[in-house]
Amino acid sequence: MRKLYSKDLSLLLVLLFTFSLCVPASASVPVLRSNRYLNSYDGIVTREGGGTIKISFTVIGTRVIDEIGVSQIVVEKQSGNYWVPMKTYNNTKNPELSTTNDYSYANYVLYNGEAGAVYRAEITVFGNTDYRTITTSSQRA
Repeated sequence: MRKLYSKDLSLLLVLLFTFSLCVPASASVPVLRSNRYLNSYDGIVTREGGGTIKISFTVIGTRVIDEIGVSQIVVEKQSGNYWVPMKTYNNTKNPELSTTNDYSYANYVLYNGEAGAVYRAEITVFGNTDYRTITTSSQRA
């Protein structure tokens, strides 16, 4: 009886360990970084319909900082094995991409693309003088 119990426990532990390593490929996990101004940040592209995509972002600082958000979003369209820049948003022409004197910031932009085309975005997040660029997963419009 003791030997059977030991085998069952071993099998259970192996299965628990194996399944704990499984993570869906499409999971959106915020990027955690340890630095002076940025605590975490994330970006995602979602389909809105009719060729329109929504590029959403979240930036979380380490504390209340002078300026936080996104400095630039480059929307890219897939063309074969390549990604072609289609439109660039920046916080100079689009002040809604960033804010001042805050701990965190989240917002989005809409891009009117071509229905059925595949898009992604390169998002440059920042907190004061700390900049990081992330690339989202692709999404069919």
